Amino acid sequence: METTPGDADESQVSSILTCNIILIVASTLAVFVRIYARIRYISIGWDDYLCIVGWVGTFVECLMCVLMTRFGYGHHVYTIHDERKLAMFLKLDFVTELSYVIAFGAIKTSFCLFYLKIFPGKTFKILCYCVLFVIVGETCSDLFVVTFQCWPVAKAWDASGTLGGRCLELLTFYYISFALRTVTDLALLTLPIPRLLRLKISTGKRVGLIIMFGLGALVTVASIIRATYLNNFSTDHTWSLVQTLNWSSAELGVGVIISCVPSFKALVTFQFPEIRSLLGLSSNRSNRGYRETYSLSGRRAGRRDGSRSWRRSHGEVGQGKEISTEEGDTEVDLSRPDSKEGQFSQPSDEIRVTTDVTVNRIEHSPSGRN
Repeated sequence: METTPGDADESQVSSILTCNIILIVASTLAVFVRIYARIRYISIGWDDYLCIVGWVGTFVECLMCVLMTRFGYGHHVYTIHDERKLAMFLKLDFVTELSYVIAFGAIKTSFCLFYLKIFPGKTFKILCYCVLFVIVGETCSDLFVVTFQCWPVAKAWDASGTLGGRCLELLTFYYISFALRTVTDLALLTLPIPRLLRLKISTGKRVGLIIMFGLGALVTVASIIRATYLNNFSTDHTWSLVQTLNWSSAELGVGVIISCVPSFKALVTFQFPEIRSLLGLSSNRSNRGYRETYSLSGRRAGRRDGSRSWRRSHGEVGQGKEISTEEGDTEVDLSRPDSKEGQFSQPSDEIRVTTDVTVNRIEHSPSGRN
């Protein structure tokens, strides 16, 4: 191809830097909020650890894209005359391929584990484990193919073409992988919807939860847009890769941010009571954990044998700690020692009690009656 002055002056570096720096900042803030909320108010679990792995992979992907601009990325390949520079670009591109597979697999696995933690039901758990199995298998197979796309592996960044060996044509693999990822994306998107529709909560909260979980559709949209830019990158790859990698970074960054959205509610609920009241969010801080925190509890409380059976969860009564009942009994929240307000609701023929009270222990008795 003949080089013209106009072609040589073309650059996509500004779009590369803007896209990836914004995604690094936004995803980092989202993960910080998630981990802070989990450690401070709930508890950290495997879904959080995998979210961190996904964030690390996203960070590496975006950082490599930024560094690649120093080695010709964002410019036409025929403007790069230093073979070592092109070889370094290919090495960094190889890292982005690996980081993308690892990050995307970790983010989707984190979603599955989060679902398993907050949604009860044997059938749902079986379906979720099936999706999880497919995601893990897909991630492992993609990682193997990407790692050994060339043999020897070093041929993947052989800019001179002097190293013996052969490489796979990955365009067909990319399309197959895209189809499988789309199926698992849609599965993750639709799995919680039946559960959300059956929750006995107000219509406004139900719609809010569906929107919150439905944000995962943005990842699928980014994935579809990315697929439209897939082509044979063997010619002018420093230029033609830009849109594909930008959308790959967006796909990962949006996935990380969306996986952290439920923690924003926890932070607002516990840290900003004024905003919580304005939005009408629940203030329940029961040690039942994730289901209450995300307003997903379908458990009702009732009296058993006409008496209350108390179980101490977090220390002494009267010190602002939680006292919760055995499953099926009345629940009492003592998480705020300075609060005297109570909320009572009576769904159908059973009783559910949620209240913030101050209790002073005056005798060694398992009963909390006044």
